Amino acid sequence: MSPQSSSDASGAAAMTRRGWMAGAAAAGLGVLCPPAAALATPRPLPSVRDVPRRWRVGYAESMPYGNYAATLAAILGELERMGWIGALTGMPYRPGQTDTAALWSWLATHADSPVLDFVADAHATNLTPDGAAALVRRLQDPPDIDLMIVMGTVAGVALATDAHRVPVLAFSCTNPIAAGIVAAETDTGRDHVWAHLDPRRFQRQLSIFHKTFRFRRLGIAYDDSPTGRAIASLPDIEATAERIGFELVERHVRAPIDHLDQYRYEVDLTAAWDGLSREADAVYITYGRWPLDRFSSLVRPFLKRRIPTFSQLGPEEVERGALMSIARADMAGIGHFGAATLARVMAGEPLRHLPQVYFDTPSIAWNAATAAAIGYRIPFPALLAADSLHGVL
Repeated sequence: MSPQSSSDASGAAAMTRRGWMAGAAAAGLGVLCPPAAALATPRPLPSVRDVPRRWRVGYAESMPYGNYAATLAAILGELERMGWIGALTGMPYRPGQTDTAALWSWLATHADSPVLDFVADAHATNLTPDGAAALVRRLQDPPDIDLMIVMGTVAGVALATDAHRVPVLAFSCTNPIAAGIVAAETDTGRDHVWAHLDPRRFQRQLSIFHKTFRFRRLGIAYDDSPTGRAIASLPDIEATAERIGFELVERHVRAPIDHLDQYRYEVDLTAAWDGLSREADAVYITYGRWPLDRFSSLVRPFLKRRIPTFSQLGPEEVERGALMSIARADMAGIGHFGAATLARVMAGEPLRHLPQVYFDTPSIAWNAATAAAIGYRIPFPALLAADSLHGVL
């Protein structure tokens, strides 16, 4: 597809992010964003004085990833604000970092909390099946770990099991319901498992992408396994394709087993993306297992053939060559939501029916260099509405 340029700047001076997003409502997006009043109002937050004992907390993530580190740091920041932990001055976190191991190690020795112990040797990353099995065995020993903070679909699936009874709070999972981590929005399905849900996030992304480019054939590449389909949120993609009326062009790429399998994975991915660049009008780049520093090279076929791309991940990939994405404007909201859930669990509220749904105003990211490379002129109102603009000298 040759993207159509647009020079209509009418009303641009009044355009904001919310205004640009509101434009998607004309394409049916409004029904995907229920008003905040429609969400159940939880009880007032408990005080740290309502927690009768200390809690030993562990952490597990699918892999090192900036969104995991940012979410953890935001939760910690809110716990500090609430008075549940002491001052975080000197905590080794900077926006954009992927490492959580150093952060966790620092917490284990520096977090001054009347009720929380961050267990130094209870941090797991790059969770493999063997590593997950060992962690589950550890969770079967009740005096050791009292609660797990979990990031990512792979880690969430591994620990959302009846083989242990330790409370698991899962964040940054693509589609926790499709992955089987929780059963539904209003019932987790297990007394000890909870997951943050933004159930219409990817439908919102696709609606905005289609509103912008009116593609007829959308390319996607994903691992055709139960976990892979959940990570890509394939049910949301298929539902949006049916609702709006576009065709899916699919390629399947098996996820790498370990770091030794990474080369094979990137070769297969390159072939899949090259094929999509020849057959699709636009491409939705779903979550993958490539390092961010490899993304610019991998995405070249789409620039060469002038194919618009939307990153499911977010601005990190836009900065490296994807055309556009929509993500969380900041982490403060999810930080408060996560910290509040943690507080409620520790104060004795039943986990199974605590609110799981949270979404906030998304941000918009564009790559101007990519737009120029594919011959697309970003509308001026969209530039005004953008939270981040990359590829500009």
